[in-house]
Amino acid sequence: MLLFSTILKIDKSLTRDDFLKLVIEWNQGSPHGDNVIPDLNWDGSYNQKFGNETVSLEFKEYRNEDILAVRYVKKLNDGVIWNTDYIMNFKEFKMSIRLDRSFTEDAIAIEPSFATPLFIKTLIEKGYVLDDNNLPVIMDPYVINRENYCLLADVINGIKSYDLPVVYVSRKFSNQTPVDVDKLSYALKGVAHVFVQEDVSSNSIIRTLCEDKNEYNGNIGLYYQTDMIPNRSIKVLKHFDPEVVRQGVVRDIVHFTNQQTIDPLYTWDGVSASLLRDRFESQKAKRTEAERTKEVTDELLDSVSGDMDALTEENDRLTHKLSELEAELTYYRDAFNTKQGNEDGFLSSGAEREFFKNEKKEFVLAVLSDALSTIPDGTRKKHIIQDIIQQNSFEDIFSQKRTEVKRLLNSYNGLNAKLKQDLKQLGFTISDDAKHYKLTYFDDNRYAIVMAKTPSDGRAGKNNSSEINKKVF
Repeated sequence: MLLFSTILKIDKSLTRDDFLKLVIEWNQGSPHGDNVIPDLNWDGSYNQKFGNETVSLEFKEYRNEDILAVRYVKKLNDGVIWNTDYIMNFKEFKMSIRLDRSFTEDAIAIEPSFATPLFIKTLIEKGYVLDDNNLPVIMDPYVINRENYCLLADVINGIKSYDLPVVYVSRKFSNQTPVDVDKLSYALKGVAHVFVQEDVSSNSIIRTLCEDKNEYNGNIGLYYQTDMIPNRSIKVLKHFDPEVVRQGVVRDIVHFTNQQTIDPLYTWDGVSASLLRDRFESQKAKRTEAERTKEVTDELLDSVSGDMDALTEENDRLTHKLSELEAELTYYRDAFNTKQGNEDGFLSSGAEREFFKNEKKEFVLAVLSDALSTIPDGTRKKHIIQDIIQQNSFEDIFSQKRTEVKRLLNSYNGLNAKLKQDLKQLGFTISDDAKHYKLTYFDDNRYAIVMAKTPSDGRAGKNNSSEINKKVF
């Protein structure tokens, strides 16, 4: 199960020896003693393996493509295997960093404390990670202020894009951020740029520069800058837990990076398979030539036998990998079929028809959102309800509709043509008799509201809007 994947552009000052020394320092400097490979003595070879059955570190050089591949393996007592791969392509000066775990159902989710690998921190600190389209890859947030408003506006308006996605965190009207942006930036180091609004007083100018497309009042924007997945705006409501919000953003970004298509030569399996293929083709050519000249030697036969053993070992490994992928596929297929069939699924959509797209979802999410304020902080119930709201693109449209009804009927003294048109836009059919108007919501007589044509009460408009909002919004 792939948990994390990214590709970084690397400065050409990084040499092969520098690369492998950094990997060794990463392992030997681990604060977790059971991760450290004992007695690791590197002799300078680019093809070497260290460790034991529990932890191991292996180097492979693929000269034909100028690649050095590194795999760190840790086997846990419960049989789960962790793989960490660093693939450095010295022809293109790009490095792939991937974290993989043997498939289990609990491997699907990103751990709450997840942060990108510590090795990325080392690369950034040593200056080996190149800028992303002139934007430095850092571990801190970019503060958006009068000196760099264009940085944000260019992303939101689609004028400039980066290889890495951009996370924009707006400030609440109280001038607080909805999450710990420093912690968010560190967790996403090497996979996303984090922008944070410096002060809420910049709302007006940012809105103008971004043509009203920016997030505000603590909402968070995820700008993937690709046709593969649309940008996303996360609505952060009043009673949301900041830590759960942060974890949700990290999860979304990491899932996005894991979906990126990657050249096989930026994977350990791809490099291993290419090495074996090249060796096999070389030995095949030698065998063919030797048979042609009748000069088959014991040395050549031993060499071919050795390569066959290597191919057999690689085949066994790939067969095991295929079994893991089949188990993963079965898990996702079952989950998909359950969702499609609504048998024992999370929710049934019910039999009530929708008056407009996503009406039911918006009602359910609105009710859940309202309930958050009554649920104690730090509880499992609150975390689950908040996560459901976050992951379902909640627009809170009914709050907007209620506000619009109040505005329209605030000083009601009868229906004119403009007010009739505005109410029709909200879904009401209007009929009248001698003294009253009848408003019927989407022609459903269960939702009928009677309004006086010439109200005598100065509070008639407020009373009407209250009744409408209670009944339909």
